[in-house]
Amino acid sequence: MTKKTPHACCVFLSLFLVLVLVSTGAALIGVDDTGHKKTVVAPDMEKDPGLFFLLGEESEAQGDSESMLNYFKRALDLDPGSDYLHTRIAAILARNRKIADAIVMAKNAVTLNPKSSEAYTILGKIYTVTGDSNKAIEAYNRALDLKPDDRDLYIFLGSLQASHRLLKESEKTFSLMIERFPDEKEGYFYLGKVYIEDEQYDKAIEIFKSLLERRGESASQAHVELGGIYVIQKQFPKAEEHYRQALTLDPFNLAARLNLAQVLASQKKFGESYQTLEELSKLAPSNLGIQIKMALLLAEQKQFDKARELFDKILQSKPGWDQVRFHLGRVLREQGKPEEAEREFVQIQKGQPSFVNSRIVLTLMFLNIKDFTKALKYINEAIDEEPRDADIYHIKGSILEELYRYNESIIEYKKALEIAPDNVKLMYSLGNSFEKSGMRSFSLSTMEKILEDKPDDPSAMNFIGYTLAIMGKDIDRAEKLVRKALEIKPDDGYIADSLAWVLFKAGKVDEAFKYLEKASQKVKNDPIIAEHLGDVLVARNRPDEARQAYQRSLSINPYNVLVQEKLRKLGTPESLPKQ
Repeated sequence: MTKKTPHACCVFLSLFLVLVLVSTGAALIGVDDTGHKKTVVAPDMEKDPGLFFLLGEESEAQGDSESMLNYFKRALDLDPGSDYLHTRIAAILARNRKIADAIVMAKNAVTLNPKSSEAYTILGKIYTVTGDSNKAIEAYNRALDLKPDDRDLYIFLGSLQASHRLLKESEKTFSLMIERFPDEKEGYFYLGKVYIEDEQYDKAIEIFKSLLERRGESASQAHVELGGIYVIQKQFPKAEEHYRQALTLDPFNLAARLNLAQVLASQKKFGESYQTLEELSKLAPSNLGIQIKMALLLAEQKQFDKARELFDKILQSKPGWDQVRFHLGRVLREQGKPEEAEREFVQIQKGQPSFVNSRIVLTLMFLNIKDFTKALKYINEAIDEEPRDADIYHIKGSILEELYRYNESIIEYKKALEIAPDNVKLMYSLGNSFEKSGMRSFSLSTMEKILEDKPDDPSAMNFIGYTLAIMGKDIDRAEKLVRKALEIKPDDGYIADSLAWVLFKAGKVDEAFKYLEKASQKVKNDPIIAEHLGDVLVARNRPDEARQAYQRSLSINPYNVLVQEKLRKLGTPESLPKQ
């Protein structure tokens, strides 16, 4: 059977006559050469695949896909060697999500006709849906070899390659498309986007500028693409210029207007950005996403009342929009209204996309005001909803540390490390908790593991060196480690303090004093650094300055009994001003 289908009217008349003949079993009356009547028996239409093909086409026109499939299958029973029927049936099966059967039909089609570009195209589409990208790319390549003038095939193949980061292959596909269709702009746009994805920004700029030279309807979109490249490169004035030119050419280009608003905000031109969003909102009044951006922009400018009013207005039309309520809660938190913020956040229910983030924000908000009971309540709700998020356990561990519940914080950090075993920040937190709980050997082994994986980690080197110095062990190694850490982070006052303490333990008092002076300048309100400075000043026989250092330490942490005792031993004179 052929691929050609009759005109719709002819199909309808043919079907009508065929159905009459088939249903009545009537014979046709004709006239012979002598003018006498002659009876002609109708052919057996039930054995004609063309009949069922026509019936299938008619069913398709009427939107009856089930009947269409049945008719095509009956046609195929009568004409099993038709690659065209196999291809059509494969397409119908694929549309009805009968993927396995569709693949069988399409494979049969290419077996029957290895030069069927349509069958390979269907296979490519099916494999794309199933996620078998290698087979999809192979099928599209075969189809394109057979039909190199099919624009859609270049797009199917190139886009699939790009989506799987096969950027060089995608670049080649779209370059071939341009070579085949040099006067059509679509290929240039696709190739430009591939260059952007591959971070070949100069080539992308060249492509889109070449489209500007051609002018026409695509110029506005070319300006938008160029603006996007300059945003990536953080060249915001150039991006702004291109978005404005896009709007000059096409005032109704919503993407250009939205991107212009964002790039203006990036340049702190908040007034112009807000005005641009207002104009955009008038063009698309039903787009609440634009109004959300307007409210966020107001919040960025600390115009919290106006932002709140706009969020409230959006929630009146869509009260269940959890993301808007999340933004509203954040605005109230920024206003310093934790109770009102909490009322908004708790309306976000489990299962909603913003639930976990709302609980994390609540946790941090109450942690900031030292309401540890609520902080723990909300972090536990986040864990119940998302038990495989290492960061949430990390937050809970830090809350427990603040409460001096070190054994419990260790448990939480260990849970987090089960999920993210290579997370250095987690390992460092665990090591600190071991140290604070008195399990110094465990803290050292944890930090040694970090150093084993990351030999140049300054935090681990500093921790190990300082801890060894406190324990009075391997002072030479401790000094080497902390010196190396300070080389990596020369402006870190805490590392300077660690080196001073290691040197002090090694008997190098004068050098220790030099580094403690540096640490005190970098970190002015740390009680430990002030205490260390007092100890070194005592060793240098400078008791008056030592008293001042100890008093500074106590002014920051008045409950440190060890420092109180050191001060008493010095016999603080009455005239010494308290700090």
